[in-house]
Amino acid sequence: MPIPHDGPGHDRQDPSPGWGPPPSGWDRQPLPAAGPAPVPPPQLPPPQKLGVIALRPLGFGDLLDGTFAVIRLAPIPTLLNAVLAQLLPALTAVLLLAALAPRVEVGVEVGPGLPLPPGLLQELEEAWPGYALGLAIYLLVQLVAGVLVIGPSTVVAMRATLGQRTGWGQALALSARAMPRLAVWNLLIAAALSVVGVLAVAGTVLAASQLGLAVALALLLLCCLPLAVLYVWLAIKLCFAPTEMVARSLGLGAAMASSWRLVRGSWWRILGILLVVGIILALLSGLATQILGVLSGQFITGAAETPLTVGASVVIQAVVGALSMVLGQIMLTLLHVDARIRHERLDVVLHAESVRGPAHPIPGHAARRTEPPA
Repeated sequence: MPIPHDGPGHDRQDPSPGWGPPPSGWDRQPLPAAGPAPVPPPQLPPPQKLGVIALRPLGFGDLLDGTFAVIRLAPIPTLLNAVLAQLLPALTAVLLLAALAPRVEVGVEVGPGLPLPPGLLQELEEAWPGYALGLAIYLLVQLVAGVLVIGPSTVVAMRATLGQRTGWGQALALSARAMPRLAVWNLLIAAALSVVGVLAVAGTVLAASQLGLAVALALLLLCCLPLAVLYVWLAIKLCFAPTEMVARSLGLGAAMASSWRLVRGSWWRILGILLVVGIILALLSGLATQILGVLSGQFITGAAETPLTVGASVVIQAVVGALSMVLGQIMLTLLHVDARIRHERLDVVLHAESVRGPAHPIPGHAARRTEPPA
């Protein structure tokens, strides 16, 4: 319907009201009710980073950054200590092989389808006690080397959470009391795995004699699958036990119980982190092996096995093994700190120790179990 006009040239007016200025008091806010003003909720302070990690639950990136930060903070009691410790079993193996290897005449070929050199079997039969003793010595040195890496690395990582530097001698001294317990722990694990291996081999031989080799191998595979699952489950549940022995000077039973409780509710998360860390360490080990091999090849020429080439190979293997072992232990220690923050409010304890000073050279050593707030 067309809008009527009063006449030609008359301006059209908008008949709808409300386009003018708002009435007085239109933009005023409602007055607050009488009474005391509401109290704002307390603002929690942001998590502080007193050392290599922030005092809060950690993510994978925090753990990875913290691991390399610990190496940068104390390279001597971590990386150099691990290299020297790993040189011990490598050199022991070389010396034992040189002393116990059977002497074969030069020019005598040994291989499939070829007759064995005369006297070789008799020499092997007579020398087997020496071989067994050499193997026992090597395993003992390997055990000592592992303990010498785990203890100082754990101490350095725990002290680095508050930014404290640690000397080589201090790291060894603070972890010395836990080293016998670490050795017993490794011996128990080795004994358990040995018993399972011996039983598996004996069962396979017995089944092969009765049912055939193919059936015996199939039964062995069916038995190994659940055993492997059980091993992984127990390994994750008890992964913090060695760290607890060093960080809080706990005994075997108390360390196992504490690790079992800290892993509760985070089993899959810890498994995923350790798997990713294992893949990263494998890649780093392969890269380090290639780089060191190329560098050694620039100075050592010739394909013959000489003492120089053998020594270079031993050093390379020691460096690669030390790198993997020390990075893995530092990462596990920081993951242990994360679990204690989530379950025991270790962040509060570390913050308090940073203010009033730690009661023990290892931060959080005297912390007791406290339930976190809901």
